[in-house]
Amino acid sequence: MSAACERYWVEVIQPEALMAGRSRMASGLEDLYVRRLRLPDGRERAHALRDALVDAVLIEIGHDGQLPHLGVVRMVLKARSLAASIPSGHAIYLIGDHYSANMRPQNLHLGIPLRGVDSDHVKSPLILPVGPRRGHVPFHRLPPPEQSALDGLERRAEAWVAHNARHARNPSAARVVNARLREQFDLLRRSSALTTSFGDWLMRVQILWFDALYGGAPERLVVLPMTGIVEWLPDVLGEIAALGPIPGAAGMTRASGDDRSEERPSGSFWIYCRNCFRRHRATWEEGRFVGACSSCRTALEARWPEEAGWVMPDVVACEMALFRAGIAGWVVGSRADYIDAIRRGYRDRFQREMPPVFFLQSMPRFHGLGEPSDGHARARLFRVLLELDPREIRNALEAPWSADPVLRSSFL
Repeated sequence: MSAACERYWVEVIQPEALMAGRSRMASGLEDLYVRRLRLPDGRERAHALRDALVDAVLIEIGHDGQLPHLGVVRMVLKARSLAASIPSGHAIYLIGDHYSANMRPQNLHLGIPLRGVDSDHVKSPLILPVGPRRGHVPFHRLPPPEQSALDGLERRAEAWVAHNARHARNPSAARVVNARLREQFDLLRRSSALTTSFGDWLMRVQILWFDALYGGAPERLVVLPMTGIVEWLPDVLGEIAALGPIPGAAGMTRASGDDRSEERPSGSFWIYCRNCFRRHRATWEEGRFVGACSSCRTALEARWPEEAGWVMPDVVACEMALFRAGIAGWVVGSRADYIDAIRRGYRDRFQREMPPVFFLQSMPRFHGLGEPSDGHARARLFRVLLELDPREIRNALEAPWSADPVLRSSFL
């Protein structure tokens, strides 16, 4: 895999100078890590990554905004491991802060089961509250969770932990697990107090969890918001938009995170309504994106790139643009239909092959208090941290690509 990435770097990226947007991406790190996310040692993190990022061999992994399950965490770890095997290699983890709660309701589950029923199938799951009126608002325009909501969620979670400990016939485990639960909720609350958007909150929480897995800030791992692409690559995105609809890209719905309730005219870009924040497919008209809000019944317009913050490419246009920034390898979790659309579009529009793609389709399974007897294949990291040491989680998830890691709680 590393040989394929290095070959693509040497034979495609360097000769064709495919490094668009790298300087913008690097220069924005300090603002992101210090001002927006207020990370511990944020300035030092940014400085350590900034210079390297300009010339790094980049391995990409991207996923929709969420409290990640172990499969997503494993993809990040394996992407970073692949990057570390390449001189000057860095993994870039892009978090989809343009998603909304309506697109992926399960993404905001804490992941705590109840008496043998996994968290995805319990009747009233423990889920971060967004509110029905704000379920369509993208995470980067939504405020972080309220402290009172997190407090209430913690009280419910404590009761569930006690039920699960009794169900597993280990009631004394509840005391230890609830102590860890309080630590995790303190992290969620502090991150809420330090950030101003739900998207930034999701990024900060995940970065701190990766710190825990590695015992400190991991080297060669850059975490960035997907919405940043409109700032890094406005010229490339404008070029893609001017070329017109990408054949085969329309209709990439569930796999690409599109809200199925929205209309789907042709086009590879979304435009957001400035009144209700709902998104709609946009068309390109001489230096601007235009559309119409079916909710507010108003015309939508965003001049490019001056009003880029109101536009977002879909997964096909996003990846085609990122490849022009010099991505040398892409780690994905499934053989989604949109990958073929990206491959065709990149070849047809830019006359070159896309970077090598590495499918990580193995499935981590967690056995813990309250889980079904055969464990849970989509256990959330938040929940697993309550019963396993962070480094033990990392060691298990770094198993070979073809392995299906099995993690077992120390309380069983």
